Amino acid sequence: MIKVYYAKMSPFLEEDIFLSHINQIEEKRRTGIARLQNPQAKRNSFFAGCLLHDALCKELGFLPENTASFRMMYEENGKPYLKDYPDLHFNLSHSGEYVCCALSDAPVGIDVQKLTDVKDGIARRFFTAQDNFMLAERRGHEQEKLFFRMWSIKESYVKLTGRGIGQGLSGFEIDWENCRIIDKDAAAFFVEQSILPGYALCVCSWKKTEKIEWQSISFES
Repeated sequence: MIKVYYAKMSPFLEEDIFLSHINQIEEKRRTGIARLQNPQAKRNSFFAGCLLHDALCKELGFLPENTASFRMMYEENGKPYLKDYPDLHFNLSHSGEYVCCALSDAPVGIDVQKLTDVKDGIARRFFTAQDNFMLAERRGHEQEKLFFRMWSIKESYVKLTGRGIGQGLSGFEIDWENCRIIDKDAAAFFVEQSILPGYALCVCSWKKTEKIEWQSISFES
């Protein structure tokens, strides 16, 4: 089963929240946060780390406030996994005001995208001919909504594979009827969710998922 935890991030990274949570974030992310100069990037990474910690604690039956940071290891492609719980898979995504964390007993990818204006040429650069044909049939808000649905589906897949967006988004197709990704090497299944108004949200896995549990988490000092 896949569980997705999601949280609304504070507009700014307040000192009391930072001090009460920073030591619960795994070491590599904590070091990265300290080096970040952009306040928005620092906020996003911090809350992603907080959500991962709290989600793992809920899944493992620990009290978040009494649990130290989890130890991470990294695959050759850089994808992290839990040193002490290698069979518990996770993936993170953030956009706009929200951060999401997917947990599963098998590899999983998740992506959330805030619906905004789409820059000209982005779809032609990153998407397939079939994707662009579908987009051309729509106008205005409906076109933007479909664009971000496509992006969240495709990015959740490349996060599932562990290869990241560097592998590109045009080398595979979306099978909308069967909620599948068709790649030359494999096929995966995706589930979209409209739980966050104004956002596209998608979870991707190698096996078809009948049910996904969704749970909101709030950050407190």
